[in-house]
Amino acid sequence: MLSLSLIALPALQVRALAQPASAPAGAPVAPQPGAVPDPSQERGADGQLSSKFKINDADPESSIPDDKTKNANPMEFGYLLQDLLVRAEEAKKDKNYQAVIRYYRAVAKGVPDRAKGWGKLCEAYEVVHDRERAIRSCKYAIERDGAESGDFVRYVGLIVSKPDDLTADERKELTGVLGHLENDPSANVTFRHLQCQVGVKEHDSAMLEACTAALEKLAPDDPKTVIFKWSLAMMKGRTDEAGKLVERARDLGVLAEAVERMQNLTTPGGRRHRGTWAAVGACAGLAFAAAILWLTRKTRRVARAA
Repeated sequence: MLSLSLIALPALQVRALAQPASAPAGAPVAPQPGAVPDPSQERGADGQLSSKFKINDADPESSIPDDKTKNANPMEFGYLLQDLLVRAEEAKKDKNYQAVIRYYRAVAKGVPDRAKGWGKLCEAYEVVHDRERAIRSCKYAIERDGAESGDFVRYVGLIVSKPDDLTADERKELTGVLGHLENDPSANVTFRHLQCQVGVKEHDSAMLEACTAALEKLAPDDPKTVIFKWSLAMMKGRTDEAGKLVERARDLGVLAEAVERMQNLTTPGGRRHRGTWAAVGACAGLAFAAAILWLTRKTRRVARAA
């Protein structure tokens, strides 16, 4: 989540948003290090840093100037980007997610060659359960400079969250994402997590074998590792092993409610028959794993706040 602490670092934020690694011909000039917004500068009566480009809150996209005007006013354009990010954060605090979407659409329009605006827009669409628009926005994000691991994680998660089988095009997309991340040494754990998600969705035990073996070395104490190993054990019908992994999840602090659900699926009394896991299919398994991971994160947030 974009925090206001990022807004307090305009040199990093605006350059990340507005400066492509290699600007195409005719692209607007990005704010330079000496011409970025100063967060200590007093805002106007309308709460904006930009005095030239005023935000139309009903239609923020209409506030984005054309390329010629951006080129002529790089500092003011930088202020405008920061103003839009602040407005999006304020709308998020008010849980006005349609407004959040409007502001991030404007950011994406203002700097379409950078990933940040598209990634934040994907996140906003996901919050309102607009899966198709979220997928498109995430796809734009991962295809642009500045894409972050969270963009890839969200994109894969959105694709595999569908209740029915994946299409050939969706499988192709996932293969492309995994292939890209596999070649990035800094994304090793992320790659394995996503590989496991796809393995559960596709009910691909070989893929799950590979990713869980790698995660056992990379992150043995990560609850995700245990949950994916449990998924594999259930897929293989190895209930004794699955039972031990339930206890391991409990030891790692997975929420009691989630552990109980795992236990109910693992024990013979909690399943209608031995083939239940296969009959339910990869989609249900992934949805359940995602719920457990959410509960794990919630537990950790509560612990940190205590």
